[in-house]
Amino acid sequence: MVLENDIDIVMLVEAENLDVQHFISRLKECGRNFEKKEILSRQREIILLAEAKFKVAIYKEEKYFAAYKVREDGKNLLLVTVHFTSAMFRSELARNQRANDLSRAIEKLEEVCNAEALSAGEKTYSTIVAGDFNLQPFSAGIIGMHGFHAIMDSEKAMKGYRVGNGSEVKFFYNPTWSLLGRRDHALGTYYFDSDQDDNLFYWYMFDQVLIRPELIDAFVWEEFEVIDHIGEDSLIRNHRIYKKRYSDHLPIKFAIR
Repeated sequence: MVLENDIDIVMLVEAENLDVQHFISRLKECGRNFEKKEILSRQREIILLAEAKFKVAIYKEEKYFAAYKVREDGKNLLLVTVHFTSAMFRSELARNQRANDLSRAIEKLEEVCNAEALSAGEKTYSTIVAGDFNLQPFSAGIIGMHGFHAIMDSEKAMKGYRVGNGSEVKFFYNPTWSLLGRRDHALGTYYFDSDQDDNLFYWYMFDQVLIRPELIDAFVWEEFEVIDHIGEDSLIRNHRIYKKRYSDHLPIKFAIR
């Protein structure tokens, strides 16, 4: 998948069974030089691998997210990989609250990171938050102003913020809405058909990408997709994700240029 899609940075969660060094070695045999980025060498929920030519530095590692500084082609990016609480263990109300808390933590991280950059005479960092949110794009923790405030209207997002309760609340832009229910594509990134709340979607878009408005013009729509094939191998069997062989989530691919 990495070779076929010319991937430069790989973000993984729940990858405990992956032999990372073997993976890196196999890529090296194909001319790709990847490195694992981590502060402490230990079993982690989140793993990030990046091409050695990219300037990627770990900024902060937490239980539910890891933040990385990425410098490439004059851009400074704060890339935050998330893995939120599973829907199997927490109600949507609880997951939305966790999203609210984590969005505030990431916003504080942005403020500190950019204050440090300005103090050092560097360019400020534009934030990307990507990964397994275990929430839909329309869930309160994603779209709500007390959560990530991630909307689907790029024109509104470009305003930067809206005023709520007397204070400015920054927008994220969520391009993931464009992937929902596409007939020519996988219908989501997660499949579930045993809902007990009479509110069954079958396909869920739990894996998403949120970007700050200044990155909207740099987002490459042609490369934004849910990957459902690797070569001739389909990751879907009988209209469901083939999780016994691959994963219970489908991967997403995006590009910023």
